[in-house]
Amino acid sequence: MERNRVLAVIPARYSSTRFPGKPLALLAGKPMVVHVVERAREAGCFDEVIVATDDERIARAAALAGARSVLTGPCRSGSDRVAEAVRDLPADVVLNVQGDEPAQPPENLKLLAGFLRTHPEVPMATLALSGTPNDLDNPNVVKVVCDLSGRALYFSRAAIPYPRYPGVDIVLRHVGLYGFQREALLAFASWPETELERTEGLEQLRALAHGLALQVLPAAADSIAVDTPEDIAPAEAALVALLRDTTAKREEWRGEREKP
Repeated sequence: MERNRVLAVIPARYSSTRFPGKPLALLAGKPMVVHVVERAREAGCFDEVIVATDDERIARAAALAGARSVLTGPCRSGSDRVAEAVRDLPADVVLNVQGDEPAQPPENLKLLAGFLRTHPEVPMATLALSGTPNDLDNPNVVKVVCDLSGRALYFSRAAIPYPRYPGVDIVLRHVGLYGFQREALLAFASWPETELERTEGLEQLRALAHGLALQVLPAAADSIAVDTPEDIAPAEAALVALLRDTTAKREEWRGEREKP
């Protein structure tokens, strides 16, 4: 039986309130969108890597990185842009690979793609990591609480769960990477925004409000997002560390292969 066709789609719009032209911002001498494409290609688990954008300049940068680009119109969210890009493309599983996370570990991409490929009954999935008590009051850190099966109950920028008793700190920090079965993605894009989504500024709350089961998996590693120009330096440092680690692993693997 033919395996599922899995696509990585990187939503990358030019306009941004806090950082216009963000996908073209240079990190280590390359536009950010190029680094995101490279991480997706390194994962080795996608049939195709696509950049969904509203700007020809971003499309040209994607082409130089070896990705197909699809021009989209105005979209409410990244996942809506992803849905528009794949509407007429063959796909079974689609990952929304955030265009502002140039140091996204390929292990996270492989984990999420592999899970959805082997669990077609799960409509949508994402990742999370254990956080710290300091994350609770940070509105830039999205927290998630889950049921006993690992399905998301709620995401928030607020402190959830609230630590009612001292010494009880259960913090699960969301990693902004989404995977969908194709039909679930198209359904998501057809639904209207909800008050919860608008209030928190979190697109995944649309899925929960409409009753879509959203499985939360333990992430393989952390990532870092670029929201403002001030985030470039820490993201570049994370990128350099990731590339150094990847090179070291390749050398170790090569050494094992060459042993008599």
